[in-house]
Amino acid sequence: MRLLIFHGNLAYKATEPVKISVRDDAEEGVWKEYENCLTAFCAVEATDEGRLSTIAEKAASELQLVAERVKTKEIVVYPHAHIFARKLATPRYAVRMLQALADELRKLGFTVHIAPFGWYKAFRLECFGHPLAESGRTIDP
Repeated sequence: MRLLIFHGNLAYKATEPVKISVRDDAEEGVWKEYENCLTAFCAVEATDEGRLSTIAEKAASELQLVAERVKTKEIVVYPHAHIFARKLATPRYAVRMLQALADELRKLGFTVHIAPFGWYKAFRLECFGHPLAESGRTIDP
């Protein structure tokens, strides 16, 4: 799994589903806004398949470290296939992995939101610009 993490404010809206859409829970055209949150752009890779709990736990632990240091309890898990370097996982597995990640984060006491998977989205991201405001992680099994 690849993570690109930003501390700041995020607003997004789902604009239209893509051909591989596997979730139909998006409120099309409705802006969702989050302040003082971590936005975790996530790409689930093919090598993550079959390692659901291991990868989800490791990713949650990494996000917890950052969130605690920047003093936020709110995390947005944002599917973003464009940060991958290897082959992507299947869409169905990616959705399961992102849900498992959200579940792990909730167990740690965070408020978690998942942006719609399989949708084009418009977004505005304001990054706070301190030393921990932007970072990246590769989560390997």
